[in-house]
Amino acid sequence: MMKGMTDRKMHPSNEKGMTLVTVMLLVAVLVVLGTTAVMMSTMDRKISGNYKTSNEAFYAAEAGIEEARTRLLGTNAEADYVGDPATTPNLLWSSYIVSSSEWAITDDATYNASYTNYVPTTSSHTSTTFSPNSVQSNISYLVKMKHKTEYDAEQAGHSTTNPHYEDNDGSTALHTAAAPGNFIYYGYNASIQLVQYTTAAATSDEVIKIVTSYGRSGNGKKVIFAEVAKLPPVAVPAALYARGTVTTNGSSQNIDGRDNCFSPPTGSNPPIYTMTPSVTGYSGVGMPTFNGATRDPLLYPVYPNYPTNPVMGPIDINITTMVDVYGTTYDQRIEEDLNGGTYGSPSNYVTVYSDTNNPYLVQGLSVSNVTGYGILVVRGDLTLNGGFTWNGLVICSGTITFNGGGLGVNINGAVLANTTVTMNGGLDLRYNGCQLANAFQRSSMQILSWKEGM
Repeated sequence: MMKGMTDRKMHPSNEKGMTLVTVMLLVAVLVVLGTTAVMMSTMDRKISGNYKTSNEAFYAAEAGIEEARTRLLGTNAEADYVGDPATTPNLLWSSYIVSSSEWAITDDATYNASYTNYVPTTSSHTSTTFSPNSVQSNISYLVKMKHKTEYDAEQAGHSTTNPHYEDNDGSTALHTAAAPGNFIYYGYNASIQLVQYTTAAATSDEVIKIVTSYGRSGNGKKVIFAEVAKLPPVAVPAALYARGTVTTNGSSQNIDGRDNCFSPPTGSNPPIYTMTPSVTGYSGVGMPTFNGATRDPLLYPVYPNYPTNPVMGPIDINITTMVDVYGTTYDQRIEEDLNGGTYGSPSNYVTVYSDTNNPYLVQGLSVSNVTGYGILVVRGDLTLNGGFTWNGLVICSGTITFNGGGLGVNINGAVLANTTVTMNGGLDLRYNGCQLANAFQRSSMQILSWKEGM
């Protein structure tokens, strides 16, 4: 017994105090884990917050681009217009849209004192007072607009070996910011293809606009650069232009090629223009066929040109390209047959688009009892029925059938058909240059290029 007691005194237990040490170590580990979790959570919140403000700033910059696209339409006579107010384009024109007083002119990294730097207001399109002039104040952005020049194209990489545009001014010399060269236009070339180009003299074509939009949200800031341009007007050669065959059935189609913008109508455009067979490749193309289309001049004295003088010639309008372009720049879209409705107004011409393959319409698009102002663009076949009245331009990539029963089909402007046209029943089609000008003037600004800046 004494020996056992002695052994215990000589060899005390090694586990004495280990519980306390273990608890302390566990507490230390938990403190480290908790601290790490808090730091990670804080960092995640910061990252999430930064991502959110960055996205909000990006969307604000996009909103600025959209306001610019809308307010660059129209003319200097309109209060909200922010485009170049000069009668002929000013090489050093620039203007701003300012959404709030938090922005200063120094926020524009591209500011150039030699430019006009207008801040248009409803009372003065040439005001230079830097203050809010946006149509809204809930989103923070600053937008600058200017004409695109040869110098701008060169800064983006244009050269004789890497052309960004068709250089038609007879000079390939490089340019400077102080001498930026000619304007860059967006329009149709000799092949009726949409291109960027220069010309030796200013024309009525639309100059491309460079739009720089800065968006802000909290500490986040984004910048977007875009080039925008209107789809240029097309020289419509007749009230009805067709690349395919034209057939009239009956005697109730009135087609007047004179310009009914004026009273009395003026000009000598033919009522109908068809392509020569050698150009179109359609075997049946030729002069229009008039089945029973006799006309008593005493009953219809207003239409002396009906349609005794249709023209067949080589003008080849690239309607497919036009439909492709309008398919991305429309204001309203039609996805089903229509019987009733109004599109646009006398003060608001719109672009209306329908793709009969998406969603698929078996018989193409059929429209009845509809009134519209602007440009109606249809990819596929189109049937226009009684009660259809349109002021502007109708463009169709497929066949067009006029079934003008009842109130008939009434078009003030022009029609462009890519293939065949068949006219049944009442049709009153009058070329109208004013309606066409209004329709093209209000056509949407197309985005030609877009990139996000640093």
